[in-house]
Amino acid sequence: MNEKVSIEIAKAAEVLGMELNEVEEKYMEVCTRNNLDPAEDWKLSLSLFRQWFSGTVAYKDAPAPERSSNSLVKTATGYFISVDAARDMAGMQNERIKNDYVRDPTNTFSSGKVATVMLSEAGYAVTRMHNGEEQTVSVAELPKNNFEIDNGQWIVPLDNMPAYGERPNPNYGKPLPHEQFRMAGVFIGTIESGAEAIYYFSYKGEASKEFNPKSFSLVEMQVIPDSNNTDRIYGFKTGTLESLVVKEEEQPTLEQLQNHVMEYAVSHYSPLIDLNRYHTTVGDKRYAERFVITDGSVSSVNMTPNSFGTRRVTITDLNSDFDYDGGQWAGTTCWVPSNIDIEFGIGSNVLVVGRTSQGRNDDGSLGDVTLNVSGLLCVENRGAVVEPFEAEEDDLDWF
Repeated sequence: MNEKVSIEIAKAAEVLGMELNEVEEKYMEVCTRNNLDPAEDWKLSLSLFRQWFSGTVAYKDAPAPERSSNSLVKTATGYFISVDAARDMAGMQNERIKNDYVRDPTNTFSSGKVATVMLSEAGYAVTRMHNGEEQTVSVAELPKNNFEIDNGQWIVPLDNMPAYGERPNPNYGKPLPHEQFRMAGVFIGTIESGAEAIYYFSYKGEASKEFNPKSFSLVEMQVIPDSNNTDRIYGFKTGTLESLVVKEEEQPTLEQLQNHVMEYAVSHYSPLIDLNRYHTTVGDKRYAERFVITDGSVSSVNMTPNSFGTRRVTITDLNSDFDYDGGQWAGTTCWVPSNIDIEFGIGSNVLVVGRTSQGRNDDGSLGDVTLNVSGLLCVENRGAVVEPFEAEEDDLDWF
């Protein structure tokens, strides 16, 4: 056990009047409950142990220790305006590297992105390029993120980043994770009753797949602020998921939400008519900051999911002029993922948060900008909710 952890456990036992082994068991219980490794995650484990100590009801009259100002875990109160569905980022990266190898095996190998694998008497002969040197070892089995390229030949995507700034990368040259889910969000609120601000939230691991707070809903949760970037916060293990609470009795009004969003994120607002210009201005920003906030009236809803599982909603700006002569489609296509509910009908007014996308037409010209939605607030609900179309089987001879 880490020396600092042992000292604090002993001090906690002394203050609480408990046996040392009892407090050690409590520390391990905290680790187990939050899916933490007592050795690898000792800083986070110690932070949660301090919270247990401070809030122990059975010993509420005991003198409490000083809370460390460096405690990693903080309570965040506010609401998400953007919630991305969790995606398997490791799987996507492995697939990209495999495709790179298929296109250009020589450079992909020499850059350290993959190890090549051949059958051998000992099992598998694995060869990689590491710090400019070719290395070969024999292993009994392959990591999960392997791809068979040919009969008896495989590749294994590797982490080829030697360092992050001045900090060496301990995973350099090792296989990338087979699977690693990650989700992101944009949060407006306070951290431990501090100043209200906009924060970029990131959460990885299995718990991120279940973390899906409704956008524009007041919540409370435990997070870890980034000590180097004041506008970034992170979810941790299962702790953030399990601590998420919807504050039903304190929900702000629609007017308060709209005013609040404009106060803290007005630089991301664009009217529908100006989305093309906005799209060209955010390309050089980091991904987390490329979201846009816009609003409009719902002109069509297609609840049948496409191959990506998204539904199509079209919104228009009733304050802009309609292009009768230009032949252009009067509306902006919004692709709404399955983690966001569509609980409104045609004619409703909505506030939409998402990231812009622009493809090309058949003639090579730029197409209209569309929105990949990550947050949605129905400001005025009209019409009936459209149900997805389901074809019925019949006895007709059809092709």
